Amino acid sequence: MRKTITTGLCLMLWLMAAWPARAQQRYQASVSGPLYEQLLHADSLLFHIALGSCDSQALQALFTKDFVFYHDNGLENPTMAQPLADFITSAARLCKQQQAGTRLRRQIVPGSLQAFTVNSQEAMQTGVQQFYLSQPGQPEKQVEVSRFSRTWKKEGNTWKLARELDYDVNTHFAEAAAEQRYQPAPYVPDNKALYDTIVNLDSTFFNAYNTCNMDKMTDMMVNNLEFYHDRGGLTTSRAEVLAATQKNICGKVKRELIKGSIEVYPINGYGAVEIGYHRFHNLAEGATSHGSKFIILWQRNNNHWQMCRVISLH
Repeated sequence: MRKTITTGLCLMLWLMAAWPARAQQRYQASVSGPLYEQLLHADSLLFHIALGSCDSQALQALFTKDFVFYHDNGLENPTMAQPLADFITSAARLCKQQQAGTRLRRQIVPGSLQAFTVNSQEAMQTGVQQFYLSQPGQPEKQVEVSRFSRTWKKEGNTWKLARELDYDVNTHFAEAAAEQRYQPAPYVPDNKALYDTIVNLDSTFFNAYNTCNMDKMTDMMVNNLEFYHDRGGLTTSRAEVLAATQKNICGKVKRELIKGSIEVYPINGYGAVEIGYHRFHNLAEGATSHGSKFIILWQRNNNHWQMCRVISLH
């Protein structure tokens, strides 16, 4: 095994050293000239329409019919592939938010844009982009920086976008401020038996949630369940929660617990509170949410545990 790895590494290094000079010249990056300016104009037009005029027909005309957008979701999640129709639908949703007052602004990091000629009908464009979000009554804030790599194809005299990959995506701009916040000591359960019980209840309930076992979910929730959702508001009955789950979740969404995130605290004479983080997989769109916090209040009647309060935060 060691010999194979060493041989493979040596071969890779030899190939890198032997890369012909003419190949480097052929694919040399352009930071000026006709191709660079043409792709820069196409890039500018793309985001002017997507984040400005919101003309869906004009936007669609900028892409090849087989366009695919690839979005990196980090090491823990698979890359998302989005075809043209879904991309246009997402752009339309973004436009509605823009019209409602939430503004997204994108800019290229100066000096990062490059253009490469592949052949007379195909070119590559790479760069680094920044996105800024502003909401009514709030200052603008940076929400993303990422690298992008695009394949452009020429149709007639027009360059159209055929492929895009966004990667090295960074959305964590509050980390420096977070360092100044209070950091609690690592969690250690006071009552291991209670902790194991609640972890098992969580697993049982959300297995029923993922498989649409409505009978099991019904048994594990009190009739007057209160479900607090930071975006959807308050729901005050088990029947409403079950109906919403059957309509919006079954066969469409799966929940994944983020391992090691659960904390459990006893409530004397009542039950326990569970705090943790989870993410959701949108099966229809092939997308995965970022981790979000949840709080569940469990009530114990004899040996029967039921959820009575749920808080879901995003």
